Amino acid sequence: MIAMLLAAAAMVREREHGTLEHLLVSPLRPRELFAAKLVPVVTLVPLANVASVLAIVHGAFATPIRGSLALFYVVTVVYVFAMASLGLGIAVLARNLGQAMMMLLLILYPMTLLSGAFTPPESQGAVMRTVGLLSPVRHYVDFGYQVLFKGNGLVYVWQDVAGILALGVAIFLLSARRFTRLMR
Repeated sequence: MIAMLLAAAAMVREREHGTLEHLLVSPLRPRELFAAKLVPVVTLVPLANVASVLAIVHGAFATPIRGSLALFYVVTVVYVFAMASLGLGIAVLARNLGQAMMMLLLILYPMTLLSGAFTPPESQGAVMRTVGLLSPVRHYVDFGYQVLFKGNGLVYVWQDVAGILALGVAIFLLSARRFTRLMR
């Protein structure tokens, strides 16, 4: 949620303050500007994620971490990229920050409920399971359980990693394309 929120807020505030037009007349291409909004989010949020896993899950709750933290970190970077791309896609559609936040909530809650974090996907209907596969959250939750708590390696979780990566790239390209069209 933080990745989506930060990316969406950064882009919407640029538009609200009128600085987006100033950036668009610079030598940067719109896709480069769009990607530049992702770099701070993709750099900072995964570090905070791993720190919170270590401090809260492992430290406060004394839950053993059986898997590779390096693998968890690398895939978290990919996941944050996917979610931040979705946040930028929302920001392209929204006219102001309030509208972006409402759109974010309308997308994030169903994604979270279908992710398997609260109810196992096996107990969901077939249609809901299929729709859930279109969410990076679903793949990330499966990945996190497999790596952190079961100690599985990339051989066992490559499908979830591929799902996160494919969805992230698709969301980024769709959002960047929409942004490029909107700014012309």
